Amino acid sequence: MAELPDLIAVRSAVVELSRAVERLSASAGDTMEVRRLAVDVARIAEDVGAVAGDAPTPTAVQPIHIPDGDYPPEFWADAADEGVGRH
Repeated sequence: MAELPDLIAVRSAVVELSRAVERLSASAGDTMEVRRLAVDVARIAEDVGAVAGDAPTPTAVQPIHIPDGDYPPEFWADAADEGVGRH
């Protein structure tokens, strides 16, 4: 299925924006603001892909095992008492 001209234009604009952010990173440095721009461009590219019907890339979720037993008392040694209940 052929893409709509507007979708092609948006994809092209996202590619150019991505290149511009890469150039900005090279000239302005790896700052928090530049990293946020790069993340925003990646999100926009993902959204454009969703509009176009691109299949999302599946991510594997690894379960985290949490033991059922009590924590050792040392675990709580530096925790603040919030005044809830009695000692």
